Amino acid sequence: MWQLCAIKITEAIQYVVEFAKRIDGFMELCQNDQIVLLKAGSLEVVFIRMCRAFDSQNSTVYFDGKYAGTDVFKALGCDDLIRLVFEFGKSMSVIHLSEEEIALFSAYVLMSADRTWLQEKVKVEKLQQKIQLALQHVLQKNGREDVVLTKLICKVSTLRALVSRHTEKLTAFKATYPDIVQAHFPPLYKELFDSDFEQGSVSIDG
Repeated sequence: MWQLCAIKITEAIQYVVEFAKRIDGFMELCQNDQIVLLKAGSLEVVFIRMCRAFDSQNSTVYFDGKYAGTDVFKALGCDDLIRLVFEFGKSMSVIHLSEEEIALFSAYVLMSADRTWLQEKVKVEKLQQKIQLALQHVLQKNGREDVVLTKLICKVSTLRALVSRHTEKLTAFKATYPDIVQAHFPPLYKELFDSDFEQGSVSIDG
């Protein structure tokens, strides 16, 4: 199950990389900052996008070709993380964001200027401010209340906590099954989340 989830997350992250390349201004950032932002924010965007695959009526998520409840992920051995991920998915799905709103919020989260190792923080900050204004504009255009923007921005800390918990669980799993992680997990997944893999080269080419 860990291997399957790692593969599914990696597939989703590959879409996030393509998405990032289409954010106005992202490709003008230095390569270091592009990599830092993707390493730090890609899983957060995957969690945001999950709301499109979440059925809030019966608390299931579309996974591996079918709708699955928390019980399907029991084998992971991290019920607390799965519960929090499902709670987040449900809280996002009930806001009923449009595709445009999800895209702008995803871009806002990805372009976070407080990430460690950024070399041009001011440049990233200006980019994020532009995205926030665009998100605010779209929400107003769609007749959404101002409180929706506040709700979304408040979710950033929840996303950070989820990613941190995921890293803890992966570290614990790797300590028990190092050979499985080394031999069977996708290279991009290891590169993004395994602390033993050096800071560096998420591929944004192609």
